[in-house]
Amino acid sequence: MELVLFEVGKGRFAFSAIGVSKVLDNLPVTPLPYAPADVEGLVNVAGAVYLKVDLASRLGLGDRSADPEGNLLMVTARQDTVVVQVDRVFNKISLEPEAIHMYGDSEALVCGEFILPDGMVLLLNEASLGLQNMEPVGVPEGGGGLVGRLELNGATAAAESLGKDMPTVTVQDGHETYAFHMEDVMEIVEIRELTAMPGAGPEVAGLMQLRGSALLVLSLSHLLKCKDKTAPKFVLVVSAHGSRLGIAVADIVGIEHFDKEALQAISGGDSQLEGYLPGYGSHDSRMTGLVALSGLISVDNMTKFRGYLIQHGIDMAAVTGQEMKTVRRLLSFRLGSERCALPLSLVDRVEEYGSAVNLPQGDDSLAGVVQIKGEVAPVLDMRQMLGVEARDTSAYVVVRIEGAPWALVVDKVDRVIEIAEKDITPVRTSQNDYLTEVGRLDGELVSLLSLEPLSKAA
Repeated sequence: MELVLFEVGKGRFAFSAIGVSKVLDNLPVTPLPYAPADVEGLVNVAGAVYLKVDLASRLGLGDRSADPEGNLLMVTARQDTVVVQVDRVFNKISLEPEAIHMYGDSEALVCGEFILPDGMVLLLNEASLGLQNMEPVGVPEGGGGLVGRLELNGATAAAESLGKDMPTVTVQDGHETYAFHMEDVMEIVEIRELTAMPGAGPEVAGLMQLRGSALLVLSLSHLLKCKDKTAPKFVLVVSAHGSRLGIAVADIVGIEHFDKEALQAISGGDSQLEGYLPGYGSHDSRMTGLVALSGLISVDNMTKFRGYLIQHGIDMAAVTGQEMKTVRRLLSFRLGSERCALPLSLVDRVEEYGSAVNLPQGDDSLAGVVQIKGEVAPVLDMRQMLGVEARDTSAYVVVRIEGAPWALVVDKVDRVIEIAEKDITPVRTSQNDYLTEVGRLDGELVSLLSLEPLSKAA
């Protein structure tokens, strides 16, 4: 029998070599809300997400004793693969089965022992380290935990239901990154003064006035029980169980599209997160949690929130399908001093601005080309096209026209907005074909741009 010997604290242990697939150096850990105390979080190994178990805690050695500069062992549990951190990996040895004294309980973590010339070694059962024996802790009443038991066929069905392309709004809160399905986000606004609601739980940030009506605002970090809390700057306006709510977050990262196969599903049912997506940019070493809105805000919690509002004489505004049809969802941005917007359905992502590569004898209307996510996209300076004086360039708004990417230069990306159809007026201008409509929002005019000229060029 081949065994892998290692050290944790002052003890020596062994796994069956068949159960150890890799020995790795240390990796960044993404915390897993509602996980038991002996689960450190999640790690990303070559694009796949694995649970990291605190082996010292599981063995009852007290506070975590594994050396942070030690090694990681990837081991195969009963239904999944987990990662454990050890102080030092020694070597691989071979022993005859009769040299190992096996204990009676085959389900226990410590399943046997054997003697080497320099002392005793405890044999561990890697099959006992998986998710199957873990229960979520600290889950609020009516909410689901993150540590689920998603069967393989259920995971496949969940991934297929997302479709090939999965647009998301990514945010930061509690020093972690999360993504919301684009279809769940109605609007993004800067947070305003909140009115406290006495008697409400810590997850209720308060009430905020939004276009003349009261919006109940919840704290994402409190809903997910994050240890680190950060001051919110933005509110995502969402529709949950037929009502409009706000979710306060620390910052907006941007708009990102993922392939359905990028989702690492770790839970199901009424969980707060569907799973984890790979990080990108400055967050590429950590995972992005994909929020399941129906699990984040359960039916029971919704009933409780409505009770708070009724107690304060406030009627929560319902969001109906008809209301959704009478508004347009757009991404607003600044071109010089002008506020403009594009239909959200055209936006692929927002990228930080970088210098474009000029094309010799190229089209004078283009500002060069730039590589984004492995694709070469022509760059169009919208300020030049609209005759607007440029200010501080900060971003590319990447759009897709007939499947091809275009990078539009803008001064500053604002936020996702909604404008009612009744507040949109067609305009005609002889200067260019990009400006076709003007919308009114919060007393300000917004220029609604059309990219039809680009489809003709393509």
